[in-house]
Amino acid sequence: MNRVYKQLPFQSARESLRRQRGVTLVELMVALALGLLITVAMLKVYVDASRMYRFNEGLARVQENGRFALEFIRRDARVAGFWGCYSDAPLTNQISTTSSAWVDVDAGHIAGTNDDGLNSADSITFRSATGSGTLVNTAMTAASDSVSVNSVATITSGMAALISDCDNGDIFQVTGISGTSLAHAVGANTNTSANLSKAYASGSRVYQAQQSTFCIAPGADPSQPSLRRLTNPTPGQSCASNGDELIEGVENMQILYGEDTDADSDGANGDGTANRYVPIGTASLDIDRVVSVRLSLLARSLNNNLTTEPSPYTFNGTAVTPGATDKYLRKVFTTTITLRNKALRNKAG
Repeated sequence: MNRVYKQLPFQSARESLRRQRGVTLVELMVALALGLLITVAMLKVYVDASRMYRFNEGLARVQENGRFALEFIRRDARVAGFWGCYSDAPLTNQISTTSSAWVDVDAGHIAGTNDDGLNSADSITFRSATGSGTLVNTAMTAASDSVSVNSVATITSGMAALISDCDNGDIFQVTGISGTSLAHAVGANTNTSANLSKAYASGSRVYQAQQSTFCIAPGADPSQPSLRRLTNPTPGQSCASNGDELIEGVENMQILYGEDTDADSDGANGDGTANRYVPIGTASLDIDRVVSVRLSLLARSLNNNLTTEPSPYTFNGTAVTPGATDKYLRKVFTTTITLRNKALRNKAG
């Protein structure tokens, strides 16, 4: 007699579970390990790409800052010693030394200091008239007359001005503007005399007189060294404390002065070419014979840790190895700038 066994529901479920196969512990660990390796590899690619991006961005910023810093200085250096068409005899400076417009033209077209700034940086000062000037349209009948010009668009009350007619030149402070007439009144903190050295004829030209000093000092962020410029300082002001921040990340500046030693002591009768380059303060350096400057700037990145190791560099002839935690990017910029007006005048004699 054949017996028929009926499969119970719970027996079918048990057989189904027995036939299913899951992931073993070993397989699970292998999968996790592979996933971890892929994640680590992707993370490394991201970190390397991010580091390379920061490096390239930092390097581009250093190069940009260095070029702009050179251009700022070059712009003022090229006009140093420009006093209109008047060049041979000393200028008559009517401005009081206590005036906010004081420009020390008697100190020469260029001056500087040596190793007294941040990181033992030098500073340099240029003096000149700026711009194309404006014409005197009415002859003065007396030396005390106001100066009537074509336009006062570039002239402001209180500024230092130069008037020149190629035979004489006066530096004076503009004490007032009426229409297109410039007053130059005497005062305790303005002009030492109401009279210019002469009554200038029409056709003379009036310029803005300027003295600008460049130095290295902390910027708005005290941790960042910066190139600063102080223009027409008032008594007691200094470039480091009162100068405008131009470019951050400029760490050092060293300057050599090109002297035309063939020229006379007053800078005349030379060939307009520097025979030697020496630091300011050199005992035999005659500032009146300086016809060019050799400028070296050291620019660094704004952020640290852009390199894996400190990067040695050579600046101003000295090899430097930064400390273990100093991982800034640095680049040296060097250029020689001809002081056009002084070189031409030396050559012309």
